[in-house]
Amino acid sequence: MDKRNARILRILAIVAIGLNLFILASQIKFGDLGGGTELALAKTFANGLIGDLQELARTLDVAEKSSVKQSLAKLHYDVYLVSNQAELAEIMQNSASKTRDLIISEYAHLNAEKVLAVINGDQEVQYARSQIILTVGPLPTGGYDVQLPNILRESTLDQLKEIENLFSKEALQEFYEPYRHLSTFKVLIENGVAQLVSQNQEQDTIKYIEGEIEILRADYAKINKTAGFAEISGPGVKISVYDQVFSVSAGDLRRIVGELYSSGAAAIAINGQRLAVNSYIVDSEQGIIVDGVIIRSNPVVLQAIGDTTTLVAGVDLLFSVSLKEMLSFDIENRENIVLPAKAIQ
Repeated sequence: MDKRNARILRILAIVAIGLNLFILASQIKFGDLGGGTELALAKTFANGLIGDLQELARTLDVAEKSSVKQSLAKLHYDVYLVSNQAELAEIMQNSASKTRDLIISEYAHLNAEKVLAVINGDQEVQYARSQIILTVGPLPTGGYDVQLPNILRESTLDQLKEIENLFSKEALQEFYEPYRHLSTFKVLIENGVAQLVSQNQEQDTIKYIEGEIEILRADYAKINKTAGFAEISGPGVKISVYDQVFSVSAGDLRRIVGELYSSGAAAIAINGQRLAVNSYIVDSEQGIIVDGVIIRSNPVVLQAIGDTTTLVAGVDLLFSVSLKEMLSFDIENRENIVLPAKAIQ
């Protein structure tokens, strides 16, 4: 093991053990360890851990990152101001842990830039015009993997497996599970260019996708109702068609149905049989068949949901011109009609 990785291993081990000790800090009697007040000894111990975090940042070449410098400075200041061991334990358990994670995340970001360079060299990425999001994660023995599905070529995936990560050295692989998520990131491919997705941008993308899903669900429900495969209710009309000079035929019903749809009907049923996009109305020796079901006639009852004024006007026009003196009818306005979903055949 080289000195750099040995140092990283030692620091990570010290920090992990130290932070775990501080979980029970409110119960520890530091005065029993000899000399000085309990709080003073606890602060000395805490500052030692902060020093280890600074060493970790220097070893991983992220000590000059503004976010790391600010986090370490705030941690020092918070420890200086603390007035009791319980507060100190909370600071070390929360703020120190976040600082450690930030240092590792910044290191992962450095490697992410190398990952981006490889991905941007992939011709499939350069030709991509639709928006694609990839999830890139570290492998337990070094290198990076891209979750499926992805558009990357095998040669690109092989190159990614050669990029160093925190776990490239055997001594650091025991930290894979606790730190894997810190080295996992999203890559957005858009207009032939790959770029890192920030946490805020990722949240915005998720919200956008969720919004699109809700729109699709609403459209699906609307299409389902229009197509006849979902229950629908609303104001409409009830039409009873009677034999007069001629008996009611399938052709007559098709003309009435066509007129109702032309007049804005959102849904129609014949003798309780809901019509859908794949419905058919035909004559047979047994009588009129609607979607395989023989319906009784004289009268044939149609229900249509829609604007009652427009529907009545359309039906009146049809029976006063095309069906004049051939058939008779009654039409009633209804405040609410409920038409069940068409059973999918």
